[in-house]
Amino acid sequence: MAFYNSWSPTERHVIYTSIGPIFQSAKTTVQIARIEFDPSDLNGDKEDVPCNVKILTREDTGNNAFASCSPDGKSLVFRSGRTGHKNLYIVDAVDGEFNGGIRQLTEGPCIDTMPHWSPKGDLIAFSSNRHKPDDEAVFSIYVINPDGSGLRRIHVAGTEADRERINHVCFSNDGEWLLFTANLGGVTAEPVSWPNQFQPYGDLYVVRLDGSGLRRLTWNGYENGTPAWHTGDDELDLGRLRLGNGVGDKLKGQFDEPLWISCDI
Repeated sequence: MAFYNSWSPTERHVIYTSIGPIFQSAKTTVQIARIEFDPSDLNGDKEDVPCNVKILTREDTGNNAFASCSPDGKSLVFRSGRTGHKNLYIVDAVDGEFNGGIRQLTEGPCIDTMPHWSPKGDLIAFSSNRHKPDDEAVFSIYVINPDGSGLRRIHVAGTEADRERINHVCFSNDGEWLLFTANLGGVTAEPVSWPNQFQPYGDLYVVRLDGSGLRRLTWNGYENGTPAWHTGDDELDLGRLRLGNGVGDKLKGQFDEPLWISCDI
């Protein structure tokens, strides 16, 4: 399963990912991996890109997934089920927990997941049901300082709302906005008209770090998830990111092109 991969912000030849069934129980074996490759191998008609896969977590530590690298490239924050609950931990981005040690960032009988390190390095945003830990279908946005202090909830749907499902949160380049997918729009189409929709959420939104300025970006019956915010100064080359560019195996089945959204904030 290749899901929720993360680029190193300082090493253009390094990707962090998870190996294993990441949505299974806390004790299911899933490991964080560091993948290194030669960027020159991405050019040309190579069917396979040589790479080195380095495991950063121990095999007996449960479900480790959703790694996000610090802006200086030195540390990783990720979700782990090693205590029986899915909480956040920080390890060395090169040596993992084997030589660099490991530090627990959050704790409690809840699900803390999908963390994202702010480009400024001062905050880590993540999804959690810690306000309603007995309900695994309810998630909200939380932020915490990398030293474990300053934990707080971002009230996107009001201070009394406890039924929202917000996931896949990520920071804008200036660290002032959060992009995420959520069920805040409710049911906007008859369920029978979307027979292949397997989750009742998935529209994209942005909101300021203080919870103000909520804006909806998509409006459809599909699950729009795992968004990434283009943070570079150069114009994004969409051509190389489209499906069916002639490199790799021929795709079989029906596929949609990635959606690109411009948002003035």
